[in-house]
Amino acid sequence: MIRKPDYERGRVFISPILGCNAQCHFCYIYDKGYTTKSVKNGFDIEQVILYLESHEYFQLGKDASIISIGAWGDPFPKYNKSLCRHSLNWLKRLADLGNPIQIMSRYELHQEILNEIVNVNKYYGHIMYSTSISSIENFRVIEPYADTPNNRLKSVRILNNAGVATNVMIKPFIQGVTDLEANQIAQALTVNGIRHCVVGDLLLDDTIKGKLFHIGVLAASTKENSDKQVLDCTSGETYELSTSAEMNEFCNVLSSLGIKVFKKSSCVNSFILGKPNPANYIKSDPNGYCIKCGICE
Repeated sequence: MIRKPDYERGRVFISPILGCNAQCHFCYIYDKGYTTKSVKNGFDIEQVILYLESHEYFQLGKDASIISIGAWGDPFPKYNKSLCRHSLNWLKRLADLGNPIQIMSRYELHQEILNEIVNVNKYYGHIMYSTSISSIENFRVIEPYADTPNNRLKSVRILNNAGVATNVMIKPFIQGVTDLEANQIAQALTVNGIRHCVVGDLLLDDTIKGKLFHIGVLAASTKENSDKQVLDCTSGETYELSTSAEMNEFCNVLSSLGIKVFKKSSCVNSFILGKPNPANYIKSDPNGYCIKCGICE
C-alpha cells in the first residue's frame, strides 16, 4: 500500500505504517481502504524526504511546519516490534530536519521505543508524544484492541519525566461516554502529570456512524444539514460533525485542575514552543479552534 504525505494548514501528515489493529470504531481510516493489518507504507522515507523538500508550502526548521506522524496507521503497534523499529527509523530521519514532530500511539510503548524517542529529541518541543483516550471505563467497547488507557498514559508519563513534550488527546469526545467520566479522566491526567490536552469533536462518515450505532453509543438518525468539519490529515476532506454542550463542561473540569485545554494539537506544539501556530487560526478560524492562549498575538 502507498500513501503520500498530506499537507494542511502548516502541518504535514506522514504515515510509516498503514492500517491499524486497534480497530477503534470512530476511526476514519477503515472507510478509506485501510485494514486492521498493519503494513509498511510503500512510499518510503527517501521519497517522503524528497516530497517535503520539494513541497510548495512545507518549510524546514524549528519555527516552521509541523510534522505529524501516524495519520493512517498507528506507528507503534505493540504486537509487531519490526514495524515499531520501522517507525523509529522514519522518526530519526525526520528529526534530522529539525521541525517540530508530533507522534502518537494507542499502545503502551516498549522500553526500546521510549529510549529512542528520548535520544532523538533535540530540544524541548522537538518531539511531542501523545496518546488518545475517549473513555476509561468503557474503552474496550469503542477501542476493542487498543491498550488500556492507564498503560497508554504510563508511556506519556515516562516520556514527560524524561524531558519530552507530551500531550493527551481526549478525542473524539463522545456524548454519553466521555462526558460521564469527566472526573475519572481528569484524575488520570493529573496523576500522570499531563499539563496539556486536546479535546476534539467526533467526526462521522457512514462507516463510523454504522459502527457506533451498532454498539449503542450513537443515535440511529442524525439531523439533516449537519455541520461539517475538515479532517486535516485527509488533505481537506470534510466529515459530519457531532458535538454537544457537555464538551464545554468537560473542558471546564480539566481547566479547573490546571490542565491547559486546546482544540488542536498544532496549538499545543505552538504553546510549548512559544511560537505562532503556522496554521494561523488567530486570523482564519471558521471552526473556532483558537482558544486565545496568547502565543499567536
